[in-house]
Amino acid sequence: MEEKALRSVSGSSSTKPYLEKLTLGVTRILEASPGVTEVTFVEKVPAERHAIVSWEQKNACVLPEDLKNFYLMTDGFHMTWSVKFDDNPMPLGSMTINSISKLNRVRASPVYALPNAPTLADLEDTDDEEGNSGQPEKPHLDSRSLVFELDPCGGNGKVCLVYKNTKPAMVQHVQAHHRQHGAAL
Repeated sequence: MEEKALRSVSGSSSTKPYLEKLTLGVTRILEASPGVTEVTFVEKVPAERHAIVSWEQKNACVLPEDLKNFYLMTDGFHMTWSVKFDDNPMPLGSMTINSISKLNRVRASPVYALPNAPTLADLEDTDDEEGNSGQPEKPHLDSRSLVFELDPCGGNGKVCLVYKNTKPAMVQHVQAHHRQHGAAL
């Protein structure tokens, strides 16, 4: 996969217009923040449409249109920034969206984990949510949902794409969707 790093130092305006849109203006805000330095964005080539279709078929899920369009613009995203500490740059932040090939399913119980490591089931909210009418239903992070990792957060957490209330019939829905849109199965 072809990658190139776009490095911009705080205060410069070297970011490309699409990068501003892609990062929702975070690069500009970081570059304008006192003490922030070495804002780096790894630019990646777009994912090929067949890779996206293949992912959808393999995982029996249709990607949301905005995420599909994101992958057609860039196959993933990685941005880092540092702060000056005693006049030396110290890595501080990182934002990532995995490439389509690394958009992997998160299992409720990881095969390789420390004995007391938290799992998705530990995050499950068991409180009844009465009185929250008008609020979207929270997803269940167990076998009722399909969960895919977008950002590993350096091992300190996870940002995930969650398909709520999935059923075996979803496979037929994905196949019908691809037939309808002319994708090869």
